[in-house]
Amino acid sequence: MRLLTAGLEVQVLLAELRKENSQAQRLRIFFCIASALFMSSIPSSIETTRRVSIWRSLIILLFARTILDTGFRAAYAFLPFIAANLGVPVTSAAQIIQVRNLTGFLSPVFGPLADRYGRRVMMLLGLTIAAVMGLVVYFVASLWMAIVVLTLMGLSTTLFVPAQQAFLGDNVPYAQRGRVMALAELAWSLAAIVCLPLVGYLVQTQGWRIGYVAIGIFGALACALIFFALPREKRNVLHATRAIGGSYLEALRAPMAFAVIATITLLAATNELININFAAWMNTRFGLDALAMGGVGAAIGGAEFAAQLSVAAIVDRIGKWRMVAGGLVFGGIAYLALPFMNANALWGTSGLVLVFFMFELAIVAALPLITQIAPNARATLLSLGVAGFSLGRAMGSFIGPAVYENFGFGAVSLVAAGVILVASIIWFLFVREHPPE
Repeated sequence: MRLLTAGLEVQVLLAELRKENSQAQRLRIFFCIASALFMSSIPSSIETTRRVSIWRSLIILLFARTILDTGFRAAYAFLPFIAANLGVPVTSAAQIIQVRNLTGFLSPVFGPLADRYGRRVMMLLGLTIAAVMGLVVYFVASLWMAIVVLTLMGLSTTLFVPAQQAFLGDNVPYAQRGRVMALAELAWSLAAIVCLPLVGYLVQTQGWRIGYVAIGIFGALACALIFFALPREKRNVLHATRAIGGSYLEALRAPMAFAVIATITLLAATNELININFAAWMNTRFGLDALAMGGVGAAIGGAEFAAQLSVAAIVDRIGKWRMVAGGLVFGGIAYLALPFMNANALWGTSGLVLVFFMFELAIVAALPLITQIAPNARATLLSLGVAGFSLGRAMGSFIGPAVYENFGFGAVSLVAAGVILVASIIWFLFVREHPPE
């Protein structure tokens, strides 16, 4: 638009130039033409620089987040190897995951710090912890040491994720934020599809400790990239001077804050109900062995990847609220249909793929909307969302096995459908999308 206006202005000045005989007036007109062309180029240059900066930042953050997510998912994938090496049963080694997952409840402690001291500071702190703990794993010799070290490594994700999402919320316009944040969330699926097989090769040939050491080394590289290459943020004076308690008040008194956190909590609970039971269902119903279950896991990872790409492609065009609503509604239908997709392993896997696709669709589409609810306490509200997500996971992990053991997988799916119905009611009644003007 600016270029079009400048072009029209230049045409008018050229017409005047052809009519003007005075040398002084001709010089004045030449100066006006040059000024119009120069000023029209400035916004284009600024926009290009900003666009390059955003995409460069996204690549750096995607790399860093993929490393952290690989470390997080590795504990699930290689738990039997860790247990065998430490000489403990897998049920005992599961304490590593159980204790580590509690770090999600600490997220609200660190969210206000990201608002106060800056996003880069908290991201660098998280990556530093991941890098150091990844190297310390080499010296782990007992179960309790593994629990402590891997719990601290899990804390790095709790520090990093809200700060990373708040950084994107600060720097990406709301109209494009859904696409950029969805692309950043590709880290979760890339960790499973690309990085875990590479770490698995190291675990198989060199031992589980070397797998984590590799994650620590790449974590140090990601830390250096963020320190040297990520654009520095302008400090917000209001954030720097506000008390920590003020950040919580700012976040929670925002319209829809409680409704969004409740929706995220219930959505996570529904997914964990299935997540913790689907392997047992597939094994007992279809007799799948470990190799076949690995194929099911890959299919689920592919579904998550496809959902993230789908959000990136269309969420900003159709609206964040609508896409979350669609994920909730169709997710509920998928939960209801899942028990009936038991004719064979292919049908069962297809049902799981649909369930995980809809879950990932809803959760990723919700992130950009959350960033706009409390802009002055962005990281704090995001950290409360992480805590709600962790609470939902914990609820599902406790309720799911009991329901499955007593009533079967069909009952688990019905409970999940009931929970997501409640989440849908909250979303439709109390959440609205209000883009900034």
